[in-house]
This record gives sequence, structure tokens and C-alpha cells, in this order.
Amino acid sequence: MYKRLNREFEIDSLTKTGKKIEYGIDTPMGFAGIKYSYVRLKEDPLLKVIPAKYRDRCTFSLMEVNHKIPAHTDSGIEAIINFYMTDDRMITQFYHPRDDAETVQIANQTDGAIFHDKYLKKSDRFMAHSKQAYLLNVSHPHALVPTPDGPKPIRRRAICMQLLDTSWDEAIDMLKETGYIDD
Repeated sequence: MYKRLNREFEIDSLTKTGKKIEYGIDTPMGFAGIKYSYVRLKEDPLLKVIPAKYRDRCTFSLMEVNHKIPAHTDSGIEAIINFYMTDDRMITQFYHPRDDAETVQIANQTDGAIFHDKYLKKSDRFMAHSKQAYLLNVSHPHALVPTPDGPKPIRRRAICMQLLDTSWDEAIDMLKETGYIDD
């Protein structure tokens, strides 16, 4: 469901160039959820994790989270690499859904879904730290859960490298080929 890359990455600078998509709700105190923005950044150090022949499959966006994110699967993607920029003490929790799991979709989800906790069994989890990178299989239900001792307000930031038209197994093989994950 996830693999930590064996090196750290420094994101020197970036510029948001526009809103890509957001999932969440508007509240009297502002938006609560997860936002993705188009971004301009120095991509070369991040692209090195993928063999050159596959780099045309990669797109980048800035992920910003300011609230707990319920268990969900992502829309239109299976494998992503998150390059974390902040120490936010949030847990990425993966789940195994029951066979009879009921799901809902919000308006801008395509094939992704949101899961109710009662249909899920906890699986693997991790807490990312600044400069770490993780390959995630986002076709499996996963949630972002703040810890009680985490910063308030929540401010998770990561550069997301989407691996378009790439399966989880293909992504693993790519990262093994470049030496960024171990067996």
C-alpha cells in the first residue's frame, strides 16, 4: 500500500500557478479539506526517481491539507509519490474494505470514493516527515488522521508526483530500477 523511498528530498522553491482541484467543504471559518494546485518547481531532482523512459507519465501538483481527510480512494490514479515538505504529525492510515462496503462520491470525484468507517478494517499506516518521500497505492482506501499532539491548525504540504497510466507494480519496478526503493 506504500513504500518509503530510501533518500530524502529538499524542495527548494515552488510557485503555485493555479488551482487544480479540491475536495472538502466550505465552512464559516474557510475551506476544510485537501487542495491540489498546479505548480512550477525544479523538477529534475524529483524526476530522477523514475527511469527517463517513463518520465512523460509524471505530473506534479502541490497538495495542501488543513483538515482530517476521511477514508477514500483517489480518482483516476493508482500510484503517486508524495514528497513531504512539512512535519505535521498526521498519520496516513490505509484500510481493507469489507466486501459489502458502501461508498459515496462527492461531486468532483470520478472513480474515487469515500468510505464509512464501519465498513473498514485498519491496515498499514505511516507518519511522514519533512524531506521524506513515499510511493502510495491510492486505489486502496486511505485517510489522513491528525494526532493529538500535532500542530494546530493542520498544514500538511507535499509535492505529488502522479504516475499516469502506471500500476502499483509498475511503479515499484520503476523505483527499484533507479535504486530509490529497496526490496
